[in-house]
Amino acid sequence: MELLEREPLLAALGEYRTRAGSGAGGTLVFVEGEAGIGKTALTRGFLAALPAGTAVYQGFCDALGTPRALGPLHDIARSAPDRLAPLLSAGAERHAAFTAFLDVIGAGPSVTVIEDVHWADAATLDLLLFVGRRVADLPAVVVVTYRADDVGRDHPLRRVLGDLATVPSVRRLTVPPLTVAAVVALAAPTGQDGVALHGASGGNPFFVTEVLGAQVQHVPTTVRDAVLARTSRLGPEARTVLDAVSLVTGRAETALLEYVLQDPGLRESMEPPAVAVAIDDAVAAGMLVLEQRTVRFRHELARRAVEVEVPAARAAVLHARVLAFLVGTRSADPARLAFHADAAGDPMAVLHHAPLAGDLATGVGAHREAAEHFARALRHAAGSPAALRADLWQRRSMACERCGDLAGALDASGRAITEWLAAGAPGKAAAVRASRSHVLWMAGRNAEANEAAAAAVAMLTSMPSGPGLAAGYAAPARLRMLARDFPEAITLGTTAIEYAARYGDISTLGRALNTVGSAHWFTDPDRALELLTDSLEAARHTHDDSSIGQAMNNIGSGAGEVRRYALADEWIAETIRFCTDRDLDPSLGYATAWHARSMFEQGRWAEATLAATEVVRVHVQHVPSRIVALTVLGRLRVRRGDPDAVQPLEQAQALAEQTGDLQRLWPVAAARAEAAWLAGAPERIEELVAPTYRLAVSRQHDWAIGELGYWRSLGGVAPDPDAGAARPFALQIAGAGAAAAQLWQELGCPYEAAIALSESSEPDDRLAALSSLRDMGAWPAADQLARRLRGDGVLSLPRRPRRATRANPAQLTDRQLDVLMLLAGGLRNADIATELHISAKTVDHHVSAVLAKLGVGTRQEAARSLAQWERSRQGEDGEPAPER
Repeated sequence: MELLEREPLLAALGEYRTRAGSGAGGTLVFVEGEAGIGKTALTRGFLAALPAGTAVYQGFCDALGTPRALGPLHDIARSAPDRLAPLLSAGAERHAAFTAFLDVIGAGPSVTVIEDVHWADAATLDLLLFVGRRVADLPAVVVVTYRADDVGRDHPLRRVLGDLATVPSVRRLTVPPLTVAAVVALAAPTGQDGVALHGASGGNPFFVTEVLGAQVQHVPTTVRDAVLARTSRLGPEARTVLDAVSLVTGRAETALLEYVLQDPGLRESMEPPAVAVAIDDAVAAGMLVLEQRTVRFRHELARRAVEVEVPAARAAVLHARVLAFLVGTRSADPARLAFHADAAGDPMAVLHHAPLAGDLATGVGAHREAAEHFARALRHAAGSPAALRADLWQRRSMACERCGDLAGALDASGRAITEWLAAGAPGKAAAVRASRSHVLWMAGRNAEANEAAAAAVAMLTSMPSGPGLAAGYAAPARLRMLARDFPEAITLGTTAIEYAARYGDISTLGRALNTVGSAHWFTDPDRALELLTDSLEAARHTHDDSSIGQAMNNIGSGAGEVRRYALADEWIAETIRFCTDRDLDPSLGYATAWHARSMFEQGRWAEATLAATEVVRVHVQHVPSRIVALTVLGRLRVRRGDPDAVQPLEQAQALAEQTGDLQRLWPVAAARAEAAWLAGAPERIEELVAPTYRLAVSRQHDWAIGELGYWRSLGGVAPDPDAGAARPFALQIAGAGAAAAQLWQELGCPYEAAIALSESSEPDDRLAALSSLRDMGAWPAADQLARRLRGDGVLSLPRRPRRATRANPAQLTDRQLDVLMLLAGGLRNADIATELHISAKTVDHHVSAVLAKLGVGTRQEAARSLAQWERSRQGEDGEPAPER
């Protein structure tokens, strides 16, 4: 069929290639569209018009039940055997493979096409992130296609698209349906009614071409009807080939088809020459495409239509033959072997190949796929020994934990404990129970977490001394540290370190060093950094990505909790990069939440809003991350005077009470106290903070004592000079506002500095504080201070600026700026309406106004405008300019 109405898209792709070839920078292009819309036809048209000398690489994502890890990179490696293939075959570390890929496409002008990334594994999605942030420096164009209708709001690809939304070298193209005129032109040679066909197909080129190719006399209502009408015109040999190819998914090697179909058990058994003729017939009919020594369906929808018609018994026989061929090649991907073994109903083969596939997926950070592979093995493990089932459940639990599926991790770990006990291995059951305690903590089920950790220790201490004791003591030590019970955490953690060192358990040694180091943040920060660095090195030694991410996280979040922001921001950013590349969602969510908190405390409220909103929207199961993010959102709304500050704080309070941990309760209590103070109800403060204040005193946490004690003093409670408050708060409580303001300024906390300065006895200090609060957009505190100044006789105050004229892109109003930040974070209009508690219609109006004021035509361009504005607010020395 002729390629119609694609000239603008081809011109855009051609422009990107010209720019890359001239040295102006490369581009990553996402080409989206519904199934059958013509994305592949578009990329083929583009490739056909490339100038001589352009290197071309192609990779594909297949519709396997569980995607093969880095499948497209393996395809591309066949075109770059000297650079990529050795690394992949040797199981090299993923960053080495990613860097080698950049070297390949950057060696000269090149075009790479990766198709169907809606089926991509997590490691391939990480590759796209890696390339998108670096392609600008290469003479390369990378075209990535995906089905928009297969990518819902929770699809992993959404994270990639959102993370790359503001990268200048990343572009998006949407392939539209054909117009009535185009369909009429295509239908004219066949004599069919093009107008009716357009109405039935919606202009989808696949529907159109399938119907026209079938030469039926009526418009079928489904693609399946069109495909089956075409297959019915083929001979039995060609239909047998189609059946076999439909079960393979993706591309089928011609040698595989020759083996599969040369089976006396098949009614249509064929010798290789007959198979070749049948393939040619299917290609001539437009059903299959022959590419070198492989064949594939011209459209995936056609493959599915054929697949569902293959009888179950026949399908099992064909899958078994495919499996036998692949096993004989000795180089097949275990994921592919596991898929066909499962479909063939071969338990022994599944139990052999699926765990291998899971381990390979784990090795490249594709933890979701790993969890699915282990689940596939478990479906066939009913009659296996209990020890085998226990091991599979334990490995699935670890994979689920790493990808953030906490419910799956808890289910799998519970089953693993049961199976290990049945297998007569109580030590291993105790080890799983110890690791399960951390998952329970992440889920906000702290009481159960403590019970699990205590049970693990009790089981292990009742048995002869062994290496399991290290993990046993490490579990409660971590929980005590997280509860901010530092002495007990250090005692238990030190015991775990001793056992780990005695038995050479480097993995547990790293986790125990992490715990003890984190506990030292609040007594000896330098020692904390030293121990956490040792923890990180131990985790790197064992190649334990999960422990590496946790060590990085505890350096960043711990430094943030004691307000060492330069160190915190450096490590939080590194944690986010590391965990994003490795599909470690729990650590990624926590690092992002702490990024929000750090930005909030440093007065960078726009960045804090974006990060906190992302956590609340994406990281649903990780309770500690949600508490941090909800608290930040609530405090932001309180300080800006935005509506609906109560809702996130109430949610955070409920979750924090569920944990009972000081580090969760303290920020929420402080936020609610601040809200009461700004609302003119200081009498409520003591009720809001007193229980948490007492807990802070018992834990000797000076920053929690200081902040909560400060709010108690504003609520009229006499200060406790011996409580041990952090110095800036202690100065404020003592009435030394100017001195406290100086300390806050040195720490990098502009809001706290302004509040402290507003408490000075000097009118000039208070006027300066008023100016600072207004510059930040802290209107409730600014208005309250202005009223106090007038009450003290200071009448010539600067006029309050209109909020709509504050410095922001194109002089947006506050509400428009809120909408811009949320749409830049990837939210749809309906999601923005929910977040801001306004109607979807109102959001539509705001989005239209934002685009008009910014002078842009798309949401992506608006997001880039916001990113440019944020960058423009950075001073020449790299320090952030004053916040909005």
